[in-house]
Amino acid sequence: MLQDLDILEDWTAIRKAMASLGPHRVKVDAPAVKPDRHHHVARSEDGRLFYDNQWYCKGQTICINRKDEYPTSATITTVNNDEVWFRRLDGTKSKLYISQLQKGKYTIKHP
Repeated sequence: MLQDLDILEDWTAIRKAMASLGPHRVKVDAPAVKPDRHHHVARSEDGRLFYDNQWYCKGQTICINRKDEYPTSATITTVNNDEVWFRRLDGTKSKLYISQLQKGKYTIKHP
């Protein structure tokens, strides 16, 4: 039967050995960035949205695209620091987070 001190010494030796091996265990075959993700430039500034080298503002009509869905026509109602509110043709209001535009989950363009 081992004494507690012996167990702690063994555990410390194991942890040191694992720490010395840590940096050498690197997964080589994993890509650094997922190739199917397209990052877009999107930010809000002075109540306007800058998205893929185009400025969008309140009252402007846009076309919203989401992967695997039909494009939606809408009018921008508000642009905040982290979200864009819009009204669809049927009168319903929704919002898009600017981070969703940056990640490419949604895209917008002039109609």
